[in-house]
Amino acid sequence: MSEIRVGVIGFGYMGKLHVEAYARVSGARVAAIADPNETAISAGARHYADYRELLASNVDAVSVCVPTHLHCQITLEALAASKHVLLEKPIAVNLEEADRMLEAARRAGKTLFVGMTHRFYPELREAKRLLDEGSIGQIVLCRDSILEHFGFLQSPPWYLDKRLAGGGTVLTSGIHLVDRLQWFTGQNITHVAGQAGNPYFGASVEDAAQMQLHFRSGLAGQVTFAWMREPHPLVCDLELIGTKGSLIVHTWKGYELHTAQGSTVKNFYDKEPHPQKVLVGVTGEVEEFLGSIRERRAPFPSAQESTEALKVVMTFYKAARSGGLESMEGMNP
Repeated sequence: MSEIRVGVIGFGYMGKLHVEAYARVSGARVAAIADPNETAISAGARHYADYRELLASNVDAVSVCVPTHLHCQITLEALAASKHVLLEKPIAVNLEEADRMLEAARRAGKTLFVGMTHRFYPELREAKRLLDEGSIGQIVLCRDSILEHFGFLQSPPWYLDKRLAGGGTVLTSGIHLVDRLQWFTGQNITHVAGQAGNPYFGASVEDAAQMQLHFRSGLAGQVTFAWMREPHPLVCDLELIGTKGSLIVHTWKGYELHTAQGSTVKNFYDKEPHPQKVLVGVTGEVEEFLGSIRERRAPFPSAQESTEALKVVMTFYKAARSGGLESMEGMNP
């Protein structure tokens, strides 16, 4: 396939990273950017104030980097215009919208890929390889966490509005954690319980939550989420405890492997600013997106897998409301 012409819809924090990521890979060019802001320009890219004008242009694919409540409509229009779509996570604000998008991609015969950056960070990929090689044996327990100072990356106000974001820290940040737990364990989640609140901002979405997960094999997992008001070091740690040792991934840092044979600590980053670390994952997902288009195959992970992570989050919200243990069954759109 010749050079893939790409349009980027939304030129905020993530849109800018997408443009930079495409510039790092061969065989693709950002030909157009759609954003109401007239300053949304990039060298060699045409600017459109209306994304529909971009969709009417000759681009082959689009990156959709807009608030979550706009994902479904723009994606449906892009697929109807015969464009491949790379969509920022989460796929949608609810399962009904996600199902419509999956079906539209099937009908159009186009790639729909949800950018799950954690699948492409080197510290997570190497840790997954070590796990698959049996370094810690069979997983006995797993837990994950993300504690972040809300606003350290100029978090937009719409993150705190349920109508626009669909949910708070569990959906916007934590969907990565749900996805990577299923990826690392290789198991589906069957039941979910937990609690959610908004002690930091009192907004319409949760900014602190605790999730309990039950996997098909009986494995148990726990996830902690917080968008903290006051400055706090960024924590995003995945811990896997196995029959032969433990593996801890410090996202955007490295990992620790502890077994009877000794301990290994490996760091992948030095003093890069956080956006440059995120760019590593965005570049990985862009490469995977373009590869899936050229090779006419499903991307990794598939949009269906990303929807499964959304299903877990939606089941968690149901559990937080009921105060009980909720089954993943019956949560189909």
